[in-house]
Amino acid sequence: MIYISIGSNIGNRFSHLQRAAQLLKERYFKDLKSSIILETKAILPNGAPPEWDKPFLNMIVYGSCSSSPEELLKGLKQIECDIGRLQVYEKWAPRVIDLDILLWDDLTLDTPYLRIPHPELINRPFLLHLMAMLNPMDNTPIINKTFGTVAYDIPNIQDCFLKSFTLSPELVGIVNITLDSFSDGGLYYDADQATKQALQLVSDGASIVDLGAQSTRPGSLMQIPEEEYARLKPVLDNLSDYMKAGDIKVSIDSFWPDVILNVLKHYKITWVNDQKEALDNNTLKAIASNGCSIVIMHSLSIPPHRDNIIPGDTDPIDIINNWAEKSISRLLTLGFDQSSIIIDPGIGFGKSLYQNIWLLRNIEALRSFGCKVLVGHSRKSFISSFSTEPVFNRDLETIALSSALHNKVDFLRVHNVRDHMRFFVAQAALQE
Repeated sequence: MIYISIGSNIGNRFSHLQRAAQLLKERYFKDLKSSIILETKAILPNGAPPEWDKPFLNMIVYGSCSSSPEELLKGLKQIECDIGRLQVYEKWAPRVIDLDILLWDDLTLDTPYLRIPHPELINRPFLLHLMAMLNPMDNTPIINKTFGTVAYDIPNIQDCFLKSFTLSPELVGIVNITLDSFSDGGLYYDADQATKQALQLVSDGASIVDLGAQSTRPGSLMQIPEEEYARLKPVLDNLSDYMKAGDIKVSIDSFWPDVILNVLKHYKITWVNDQKEALDNNTLKAIASNGCSIVIMHSLSIPPHRDNIIPGDTDPIDIINNWAEKSISRLLTLGFDQSSIIIDPGIGFGKSLYQNIWLLRNIEALRSFGCKVLVGHSRKSFISSFSTEPVFNRDLETIALSSALHNKVDFLRVHNVRDHMRFFVAQAALQE
């Protein structure tokens, strides 16, 4: 078994780890598995510049491959380069990505370019901790003790990390810049509060943050494009430098062409989340040409109406599949490819309580289109079919649903990213 450490403390660290793991799996490890992720303090020499003091995200991946150690080392350096690491850098300086071979079965290798086992493995408490979490009975190199024994001797294991995360599932954090959104209206209406929440969601583990300045709850009044953009602009201005630096990925939740085109012109966004799916061809071409992905959501009306739902005698899966097939076909002709199209079945939009539950039970049917799938189930009204909790207190139910869904979809769009991440870290800790 080959163990590799992955670390990052510049830019969107979470995204860098995801990309590194993806490339390792594509190029070398078909059976790649991973540890949880630990945020750790930077290890610095005396006199290091203050700007070097940036916390790392660290994890271990492992598996088997047919390459030689020298070939794999060369491949790791290429992956670092592909993700954006400079080829010439100062030791101990912050880095976009760092890949190191820690162990290679029982192999011992000592060359000018590669040492296996990695000489610093036994000096890094967070690596010892992760190795012990993976298999406490494995022996550490050099000293004849198991990782479980060595890690257990660390005086206070929690001193070796600040936070914990997992690579999967990918969470989309919600920021509603509105007064009347159904579960958090008014909390982030102020631009500074919305900005703070967006950055907090990233810190909590969100892969992308979805900004919406248009309430789509039942009975809400639609804002005209000028008003919606006026709400979005100060938040986007605050986040602009973070977006340019790659520190945050932002999705715009809007269906107005004027708003979308204005945002595309001035800001580096990652997704457009189109809940209405009524955009004209020119707007869709502009989204595609800017390299943005698009989320298409099935809905019968925005805002939703109780009397406008899929007919009760029709299988909603068939309706969603037919809609998705037509929508994807159109987008492919306008410059998108399958990798940039994300399907959202539109839970709560044009479906009864029971149809929503049926769709979630059968959500895997949407994978047949070769596009990524997003589900937005957080705190939604269908939860009232099995819970009497008020809207703002449905996070426990949402997390339970997320647990059942996360292996069936690519993205979970949720309000409470922090508690989701806590849950999935705990779950990952017990997975082999």
